[in-house]
Amino acid sequence: MTYSYTQISQYLTCPRRYRHRYLDGWKEKDTRAAMLFGRAFEQALGAYFRREDPGAILFTEWSACQSQGLHYSNRDSWDRMLRQGIMLLDRFCQDDRIQVHQPRRNLQIKFNRPVSGKNDFVAYIDAIGKFDGKRCLLECPHRADIQKNLKGCFLWTPNSSATHG
Repeated sequence: MTYSYTQISQYLTCPRRYRHRYLDGWKEKDTRAAMLFGRAFEQALGAYFRREDPGAILFTEWSACQSQGLHYSNRDSWDRMLRQGIMLLDRFCQDDRIQVHQPRRNLQIKFNRPVSGKNDFVAYIDAIGKFDGKRCLLECPHRADIQKNLKGCFLWTPNSSATHG
């Protein structure tokens, strides 16, 4: 059996929900706009590092969610979130503090380690790259927090535990 941090956390939070999702195979349809927007934005950042058009990817991915009956928080709307996403991408590109060379290899890196017997632990690293010229592991904030980060200077930050220990 393969375990991940998310699976273990979900089991500790609600064993019944864990059983439904991981053992019974139930899939929940996520209608939280912030979560789906975050996924679309992650795709756009990947496109940026692959030297593709991140704005076009954001629009395409976010458009696919438009008719899903999304639940928005506060005064958000599909259009407002798209505008904010474009502003975030512009700022991210202008700051140019993060570089990910060979993005097909260095984005969303899967690590699988045996823990005992036939059990494995799987984890993902968001990216390996450079932040202000220094090599480090990079982590993206939680998907729901991406939209809230408009006032920040950049989105991805070095993983302090990986760079200092």
